[in-house]
Amino acid sequence: MNAPRTVTVLTSDQGTVTVPEPSWCVGHAGQPVDALVDLGHRSTEHPLGRPAEPVGIAVVSQYPHGNGPRDIGLFVEQAALAIALGPDAVRELASDYETAAAQLRRLADWLHILKAGENR
Repeated sequence: MNAPRTVTVLTSDQGTVTVPEPSWCVGHAGQPVDALVDLGHRSTEHPLGRPAEPVGIAVVSQYPHGNGPRDIGLFVEQAALAIALGPDAVRELASDYETAAAQLRRLADWLHILKAGENR
């Protein structure tokens, strides 16, 4: 069994704190942390649809010290799309959304596994 991972960050309200870090978290190098409530865990970004032109992105995230929900969730951001499309482009877009739906179902399954492991 692996030892639990931790991360140590400097916060303006609590000073230097060490907190548990989930195995799926990619780290905190690029994440500004001011107060402890700002410390969030994020997975890699998952493009939805075609990787080159995604219709959105999804990221597993958790803000265990935040003011809102503290459990693991899937943050989903849709790409801005405001364009008139011809029939072929509409079919391609529909295909992208079908692909994204399948990807979201897989991410939901992964999220279910992560949440079950958190409750052990």
